[in-house]
Amino acid sequence: MKKIISSIFIISLAFSPMTHSDNVFDEFDAEMTAFESPDNEKIMEEYISFVSDYLAEYDAWRKDYLNGFDYQQSQIIMQWGETPSQDINDVTYSDDLKTRQLVDYDKNEAVIEILVPVATTQAESKSILTSYLAKNKTSPVKQQTVDLGNIQLNEVKFDDEQEINAKNIIKKQTIAYKNEADLKADKLQDVQQDIPEKIIEKSVERQKIALEKEENKRIAAVESQYIELRKEQKVTTSSYKILKYTAKLPANSLSKRAQKYKKIAEKESQRFDIPVALVMAIMHSESAFQPKAKSAVPAYGLMQIVPRTAGHDVNKMIRKIDKPMEVDDLYVPDINVETGSAYLSILDKRYLKSITDPKSRLYCTIAAYNTGAGNVAKVFNTGGNKRNINKAARIINTLSSDEVYQALMSKLPYDETKHYLKKVSKRIALYEVKNVVKTTI
Repeated sequence: MKKIISSIFIISLAFSPMTHSDNVFDEFDAEMTAFESPDNEKIMEEYISFVSDYLAEYDAWRKDYLNGFDYQQSQIIMQWGETPSQDINDVTYSDDLKTRQLVDYDKNEAVIEILVPVATTQAESKSILTSYLAKNKTSPVKQQTVDLGNIQLNEVKFDDEQEINAKNIIKKQTIAYKNEADLKADKLQDVQQDIPEKIIEKSVERQKIALEKEENKRIAAVESQYIELRKEQKVTTSSYKILKYTAKLPANSLSKRAQKYKKIAEKESQRFDIPVALVMAIMHSESAFQPKAKSAVPAYGLMQIVPRTAGHDVNKMIRKIDKPMEVDDLYVPDINVETGSAYLSILDKRYLKSITDPKSRLYCTIAAYNTGAGNVAKVFNTGGNKRNINKAARIINTLSSDEVYQALMSKLPYDETKHYLKKVSKRIALYEVKNVVKTTI
């Protein structure tokens, strides 16, 4: 039997830019029509391999990133006993990893931590902290606010709590990468509608299984490291302890940062015909208006853009550039907000355009910004073609916006997306009430 997809074509798809043809899938289309038994097991496997290669085209980049990430995390664990929770919005380390600054914008507080000799006294701690702040003028904690009562000296530990937190970071990364696979599948289905959905679904499932295996290996490595560190701690006294200083940020620090990016949000909302309140609420939720924000996925900047999914979509559809975005560009506020706003517009006016009620479409847009339109469609579809958003829209259009919201909160595949929908929806109302905007979607 004739092979449907040659290995040469698969390799060229995975490693070549898509600009060499008006439609990179032309050959695939021709091959698909060259047979009459698409349910044949061997043919199905070749289809799945083809689509899997497309969905996994950034795996080499991701694995390279994770190798560096895991190495740094192991060095941090070795010195500190733990890595900061993913609930912390901003974490920065010194080059030698001996000091770190953690900023939690939800709690509106900053934490300075310094590894100090184990014999350091409380009184000496204030001098060390004051010296650190004098050299770090950009710190949100100001030298004149140092209060000795807010200083703690803590033992470096390698206990279960620290280990669980390190593993949870890996699990959250895996969920984010599964989301990325879904987003790429949405894009593939949008541009190549001849590919049967069951092929795409099986291919996505294969990607997710591979991600879960990768997660298990990474977690096993963390577990092994903690076992060894506990053994060492039993026979060796640590040379360091952790000086921890917690300070409240100014009460209006968030609103000052929000005000700084309001004009950019207004400009892009007018350009792409989306509500300013939505753009502001997403910036607030994604980065707390920090232009240098970076997540462990990684996603970058004010609206937390992933270069190879949302960034690539906007490059291709809006800028007519068929390649992922550059990280340095995503740290530029104007470019980042333009990209995030354009992607919201793509979701609202392309993927979700069949949803007639504006508020229902708003809820679906928020969820899709986090998890993709395909996962939104799956909330409402039954039977075949679960990823088809136009099919889902027919059901959504029979429901009230409140019913759509409740369905999303009940059936979205990831808890993170449910929390995201709830958080952003509330913050839209906040910015509308504050008259940041007077528009509705």
